[in-house]
Amino acid sequence: MGDAVRIAGFVKTTLQDWEGKNACMILLAGCNFRCPYCNRPELVGVPEESIDTSSILDYIKGNKDFLEAVVISGGEPTIHEDLYKLIGDLRKLKLKVKLDTNGSNPDLLDDLIGAKLVDKVCINIMAPLDPASYSKAAGMDVDVELIKKSLDILKGSGVSYEIRTVAVPGIIGHDSLKAMLNGLDGSESLIIQQFDGRNVSGAMKDLKPYPKPVLVKMAETSKGYVKRVRIRGL
Repeated sequence: MGDAVRIAGFVKTTLQDWEGKNACMILLAGCNFRCPYCNRPELVGVPEESIDTSSILDYIKGNKDFLEAVVISGGEPTIHEDLYKLIGDLRKLKLKVKLDTNGSNPDLLDDLIGAKLVDKVCINIMAPLDPASYSKAAGMDVDVELIKKSLDILKGSGVSYEIRTVAVPGIIGHDSLKAMLNGLDGSESLIIQQFDGRNVSGAMKDLKPYPKPVLVKMAETSKGYVKRVRIRGL
């Protein structure tokens, strides 16, 4: 499954990564995708140094008066073999747990949900669910059947979940969004994230993000497929 958990970042307070919750966020290093528009390229590789888990747990213990949840993001958290232990330690502190994932490890996702270790999941869907489109968006060959399996698990799990897609010009346009939505029909919640090239490296760094009316039109189209749609990053 990968190396033991490597914590590359810790955000002490975030109000936007879990709507309605005062949360902190743990950023795990390492990712099995190579998305050309990644806005956290520093988390793709696994650094030699890692933030000590105990220091994070101590911070949470000292701030339980306002912290109620933790978001585990990355990178891709499900490549880490010690993810179970990390979540278990957080659970002992009575925290709600949200997992951000690219959906490439449906078996682990199913196990975490079955063990009642996660309260919410955000799955990043980056393109229509066909191999060519998805592999272009991920920067490498992707087995889209794994992504579809993760979506099916979430739809039948009873766990709160949301889908996030970044509106990257050249990858997600109006037509490709509609093609993607065909695979998301009936899903609970969709976040359309504005593309931000400030932290992107490589050829996509200079891409201009869509103007607001384009994202609004995407959101209107999405409402025919998904129960709730939000735009983030405007």
